[in-house]
Amino acid sequence: MIDFFSKLVDSVFIFNKPANRLYFLYLISSLIIVFLFSKEGRKIFSKKYWLHQSAVFDYKIFLFNQFLKILVIIPLMFSVFQVSSLMLSFLYQVFGNVKALVVSDQNLVWIFTITSFVLNDFARFFMHFLMHKIPVLWNFHRTHHTATVLTPFTLFRNHPVEVLLSQFRNLISYSLISTIFLFLFNKQVGGVDILGVNIFGFAFNFIGSNLRHSHIFLGYGPLEYFFISPAQHQIHHARASKFYDKNFGVAIALWDFIFGSLVISKKIEMTSFGVDELETHHTFNSQVIRPIKNLFLL
Repeated sequence: MIDFFSKLVDSVFIFNKPANRLYFLYLISSLIIVFLFSKEGRKIFSKKYWLHQSAVFDYKIFLFNQFLKILVIIPLMFSVFQVSSLMLSFLYQVFGNVKALVVSDQNLVWIFTITSFVLNDFARFFMHFLMHKIPVLWNFHRTHHTATVLTPFTLFRNHPVEVLLSQFRNLISYSLISTIFLFLFNKQVGGVDILGVNIFGFAFNFIGSNLRHSHIFLGYGPLEYFFISPAQHQIHHARASKFYDKNFGVAIALWDFIFGSLVISKKIEMTSFGVDELETHHTFNSQVIRPIKNLFLL
């Protein structure tokens, strides 16, 4: 019991974890970007903003999901090592032992770093895409889109079923990448990182990723054809249903371009966030229980 509560406290206190988007350095860098490039900086400290009913529910469901992950989800998940071992065994059975590719260790580290970042980004994009396109999945993903005020904690406003699916996505993505490199190069490979985080992932978080879920409409100009800006993600959260299926990407805009879902923030004015309904209830009954009940109506 003591071990469980220590894990719970550790999972809730996320501001000192570089792997988490709410790491204090990412928050500080986002604040600096706001004051340098936006006129909306003062609104960040508004009590109405942080204590809005939508924001308060973000905090509640974050705590609930962290409790659920430690109590139920994580104990049920396999490890990356276990899944990679199964995948590698399958590849050896199908293709046999292949001659390892010869690449210098330095180059291999950079290849792994870039490959893992790109493939993980695509995995997140594609799962997000499916969450919108498949009615059963949208039934759960809709909880994230009911936020009418966006704060960095809105990132964690997810139905528990989506949390489980995201954990599974990460497991498959990381295992697949590890397996591919073990099979092709016959060696365990690490990547270039900062504070234990992929260098490109760290850079993405450091240059304002927390502004994606905020009221700070910050675009990247022409760079939005290559990288998803905070403004582009806010467009994705717009109440107007025509934007629900736009800008699925996390960091790389290429996937949205290929799938025809890329929207540039230029000339678009944001009015409100949420779902295209008359009323949104920020309660567990509406956002957690009702989607489960809806399964029987789909």
